[in-house]
Amino acid sequence: MLYLDDIKVEFESQGFKGTHIGISPDKDKSVLFLESVRSTQTVRCPYCGGSVYIYENGQVKLKDIPIQRGTTHIWNFFIHRYQCNCCHETFTEEIPFKYPGTRITYRAANWIKGFLQQKMSIKAIQELTGIHCDDSQSTARDYGRGNLGKGKNVKRGRLQAEDTCC
Repeated sequence: MLYLDDIKVEFESQGFKGTHIGISPDKDKSVLFLESVRSTQTVRCPYCGGSVYIYENGQVKLKDIPIQRGTTHIWNFFIHRYQCNCCHETFTEEIPFKYPGTRITYRAANWIKGFLQQKMSIKAIQELTGIHCDDSQSTARDYGRGNLGKGKNVKRGRLQAEDTCC
């Protein structure tokens, strides 16, 4: 029988390398660890175009769709913060998997949009997915602005009062 502990992750995509996957002792949470593989020679300052160096390292956690029912799945990115050698501005590398303005992946955002298409409320989506209501609301606002149709509580890019959270 295959156990989650037996899974080995090795892949590289869009400037990040998957290093390993961790499973909680209760088997209710999994974490995929990814680290930046970008070299400073390929990165340019967005302000002046100058060369950069790694100023510090950081961590960003994004929620993703679960890999099995009843679990939480998180992507833990180890990223670089750069400083320009010319203008001395600092900036953080972008994570191409991150849905803008949230702490979730594009896959999780599309999952939420699917629930919105089924006319589920933000509160129901939060309870079902475990994704914080702020991230669900940001996705709902984008969904309301798009051409995917309207969820019952998303009108012209605004959430109705009963669909706020916290």
